[in-house]
Amino acid sequence: MKGRSKYAGLEACLHEAKSRVSEGQPEVLASFSSPCHRRNPIGLFATGYQHERLASLWGVPSRDEYSVSFGSACEFSCAPGESWSEIQANWQKLLSSAVVSGGHRPVLCGGFAFDCQKDSSSLWQDFPSGVLTLPELALYCEGDRSYLVMNFIVTDQTDCNQTAERVKARWQHILSRSSDVSANDNLFSVESDFSQNYAGQMAWQQRVVGAVESIKRNEFQKVVLARSESLSADCCPGSILGYLQESYPDAYLFAFSRGKSCFLGASPERLAAGKGGRISTVALAGSAPRGKDPATDYKLGISLLDSEKDRFEHDLVVQHLLSILRKYCHNVAEPEPPQLCKLKQIQHLLTPLEGLVKDGVNLLDILSDLHPSAAVGGLPRKKALKYIRENEDLDRGWYAGPVGWLNAEGEGEFAVALRSALFTPGRVTLFAGCGLVEDSLPTHEYRESCIKMRVIRDAIRSVSLVAEAAE
Repeated sequence: MKGRSKYAGLEACLHEAKSRVSEGQPEVLASFSSPCHRRNPIGLFATGYQHERLASLWGVPSRDEYSVSFGSACEFSCAPGESWSEIQANWQKLLSSAVVSGGHRPVLCGGFAFDCQKDSSSLWQDFPSGVLTLPELALYCEGDRSYLVMNFIVTDQTDCNQTAERVKARWQHILSRSSDVSANDNLFSVESDFSQNYAGQMAWQQRVVGAVESIKRNEFQKVVLARSESLSADCCPGSILGYLQESYPDAYLFAFSRGKSCFLGASPERLAAGKGGRISTVALAGSAPRGKDPATDYKLGISLLDSEKDRFEHDLVVQHLLSILRKYCHNVAEPEPPQLCKLKQIQHLLTPLEGLVKDGVNLLDILSDLHPSAAVGGLPRKKALKYIRENEDLDRGWYAGPVGWLNAEGEGEFAVALRSALFTPGRVTLFAGCGLVEDSLPTHEYRESCIKMRVIRDAIRSVSLVAEAAE
């Protein structure tokens, strides 16, 4: 592919958008796309996020699907307490006059906080309550197909030729900085290991005791309590993402860099995917560790399938999700018995659910009702959330919130932001939560939270060892 061929038609797209600007339509979206050579998305993100105020990565390694994006043509955000439906309405309004050139339609990417009614703490100051970003530059890769997409908001003041030259230069600058992820190139300084804070462990386990007592008093059926651990470290998120890509190929790989913070993870849980008029989700609840050998692993899996406590917890989530899907969908099939979802450190009970979307329903409508599901919040939802706000002593931020993408046709895919960590200057903060029911045991739940944190903890340890060996 010749150097300039991928930009053919960019200026014409911008000029066409400017011709549509009017007093009644002062801003017009111009979205230009072109096939391009495939690049390493993680390599691009690893170098680009350090120089760009906004950057994101989304991928499903097992499907060989990735997107990496930089900057913002515009953002659709919602403040605490505001409806997500406004985002959908404003997105459709922008698309109604858009000029779209090329084979790839514009796509929003972003996420929402776990508790969208709550103001964020200083830890999450770079992340709004909810935001979907239309990036200025994005690379989409699916198998052997790759597209470069450029998005612009055009006004009557836009210099189309100058804008085209600016963004082409910006993309070339990003490419010139990028390379395959290599331990030698990654900033990695770990001052201390994750501290095993005995007092913190005891305090969290006491919260579990209090929650179980509330369940036994019939205040609610289930609640999910989360906790965090932090480490003094300067890490390159790209090196962590490379490890997660190799170790968790079936997970949703995500990273969102905003300001001086980067939130990333490898989630096993789909919250909602909409395509071809269908919506799908999964119930993921009930957990057990993996075995050290096949025989032990098999026994642990069978024990999980036979566990009354875990099956009860799982069924609460299944029934909650079914009740929501039936509001928005036709032909919601009765679920099969749960299956095992085996990950590197842990295995879960999993039940897929699907339905045919009713007319007039959009993905964000369903998403806002599904979240927070009983798998990350509790039941009844309002009572569980009230208990979490009053007792958890933690700002989850985007942890356990929906992250993903939404396209121009209203299709998209969102995962629950689990197995994740927030990278801030000099510090990494890990998050994990456990679903509590009447039979939950504090020590067991604490061990489970440690297993879940191992996803990121092991990534940091693995990459730090590689970095040390390379010195």
